[in-house]
Amino acid sequence: MVVANRFSERSREPELIDGTDYAVAEFRDCLSDLRRINQLLGGQHALARHLFPMIEATGRQHIRLLDIGTGSADLPRMVVEWARQCGKRVDFVVVDLHPLAVREARNWVVDYPEILVVQADAFQLPFVEGGFDFVMASLFLHHFEDEAAARLLQGFSQVARDAFLINDLRRHPLAYYSIRCLTWLFTNNRLVRHDAAVSVLRGFQDADWQKIAGLAGLSLKVHRHFPFRYLIIGQAGGRDTEKPTTRRSGWGNDGREDGEE
Repeated sequence: MVVANRFSERSREPELIDGTDYAVAEFRDCLSDLRRINQLLGGQHALARHLFPMIEATGRQHIRLLDIGTGSADLPRMVVEWARQCGKRVDFVVVDLHPLAVREARNWVVDYPEILVVQADAFQLPFVEGGFDFVMASLFLHHFEDEAAARLLQGFSQVARDAFLINDLRRHPLAYYSIRCLTWLFTNNRLVRHDAAVSVLRGFQDADWQKIAGLAGLSLKVHRHFPFRYLIIGQAGGRDTEKPTTRRSGWGNDGREDGEE
């Protein structure tokens, strides 16, 4: 029962990376590990599975995108590489408030002139309404309580022309204990070892998205991806009191996520 209760509600335990008690080298090493996590644990796949067909469906050859809380901008790089292969023109603005993340992102996209790195507050985005075709945020929303997350989604909806996409974690005991084992085996970074597990506890379940959608006044489409990822899609520009719908991407015939116990 104690274990079940631990996962029934979102944790409010702070993540170390949201503080200041770390060295520059430790922070940069943390971002490096986060890039590997995005690549190996479903972050890239979940985003590509939805964003690329949505871009194609617009029929536009010139796409403007915005990434909030970009970290080292690894996912925007992936999107730009896909766009180059498809012959599409992309203007990509990526935003982070943390000065070290902004510095790392600028180093990481030096060969990607399509990407502009901006230091800005996600709650006060300095962009016009509908200024971007698509807005995305990956492993970002779980850092905020439900009310703040709803405010962020409202802001994303305002600056998006077509839709916004949220790539984040599903709260589950197996996800929690798995990431604790993986990080202790494969990294010595103190921030990653602590924050990866806390991130899962701060992650979401379907009911959380329903609550956040209600607070934001937005309709959300909720997609689950293996392993323990959510890809949330919200339409741009409007407020809607409909309940969010849940779609299972990559689920087995018995209704469980592929590979889930």
